[in-house]
Parts: sequence; C-alpha cells; structure tokens
Amino acid sequence: MIKVWLPAGMLLLASVYAHAAPALVNVIDGDTVIIRDNNLTYHLRLLDIDAPERQQAFGIQSRRSLKQLCEHTSISVHLQGRDLYGRTLGHLYCNNTDASQSQIALGMAWFNARYSKRLELDALQRQAQQQRLGLWQDADPMPPWQWRKQYGQYYRRQR
Repeated sequence: MIKVWLPAGMLLLASVYAHAAPALVNVIDGDTVIIRDNNLTYHLRLLDIDAPERQQAFGIQSRRSLKQLCEHTSISVHLQGRDLYGRTLGHLYCNNTDASQSQIALGMAWFNARYSKRLELDALQRQAQQQRLGLWQDADPMPPWQWRKQYGQYYRRQR
C-alpha cells in the first residue's frame, strides 16, 4: 500500500473538484429537464411555469427555446421539493439566467399563478402577450392544463 501525503490546501482543492457541477442531460419539454448531479439523475419540473405539451401548439418551440437557453452552458439548480406526482421541483439557472423567467418572457410558457407568487413573472407574461411573442401569436392559445384535461387520456396512451 502506498501512502501519499498532501498539504492541507491540496486536500481542500481535491474536495472542491470532487463535487461536479450539475449537468443538463436532456430537455423533455418547455418546463421539464433531466439533470445529472454527481451520481444522481432526475427529472426537474421548473417552478412558476406551465409550458405547452410537446403535442400541443407551440410545444416543440417551447422545448427548443429551453434547450437553446440551457444546452452547453453552466447550470445551477435550486431544489424546492416534490409535487403530488413525485416529480422534483425547483429553479433552473442557465448561465445565471432564470429559465422559468426566460420562458415566460419569450412567450414559451404560461405563468402558473395557481402555484406561484412571483408577480414579476405575471408582468412578464402580460408584456409577452402585448408583443404577441411565442404562443401569444395565436388569438386564443389553449393553456396546457386545459389541453391535458381535454386530451390527457389520449396523450398518456401515446407515451
């Protein structure tokens, strides 16, 4: 057995590098990603927003928008617990940009007023609506919670 003696400063440096930063594995849709953090891989559902489902109008564009923001960038995740479906909830930052805030500002997601108190996001949504950005180009876009209620059974069978 070989013993290696390292100065205390080297041990601290080694422990810092032992904890890798979280990495984006995949973007599922406009409000859900897969994250790898050390040996743990999990689905992260972004707080404060509800993005169109992939089969829904603007679903592909919403996913593409989140992917463009976060792919090949440094990310940080602030976990906030789990929802009723067992999904991990939290905030995702890509190059220090709040992904939920970005999605709303670009018109790629709805502000989830039922579960969020971040009123600045409501103001960003109104601004995106006025500018007819993203999904707000449609005269009367269907919110994802209504789409899931109307088409959810069919959608679940197709996955």
